[in-house]
Amino acid sequence: MGNRFGASLRYPKGIIGVLIAVSFFLTMLFMFNMGINYIVQTSEAEALESTRAAITRAMVQFYAIEGYYPPSIDYLIERYGLQIDLERFIVHYNAFASNRKPQVIVLLRD
Repeated sequence: MGNRFGASLRYPKGIIGVLIAVSFFLTMLFMFNMGINYIVQTSEAEALESTRAAITRAMVQFYAIEGYYPPSIDYLIERYGLQIDLERFIVHYNAFASNRKPQVIVLLRD
């Protein structure tokens, strides 16, 4: 019985069909891997920004209450309950003077 619209449908047979299926599977696997990598990178960037913002908020709160900026990041961790995952991030806290906002750099560990 033929196709009612004219030409009959033919499916690839043999090695060509296998190559098409394998190439399709590999393309889907590659696209899935790229999607997962994008999600991981976005998550890491958001975690960096969130950590940086938490440190800044704690510094400003400290300044508003105490009248000077904290001398170290450890002071904020011990007395103000700031939580930083130091196994995941490197935090560089440079306090120049007590009345100047310290420079904070947060980096992701490898």
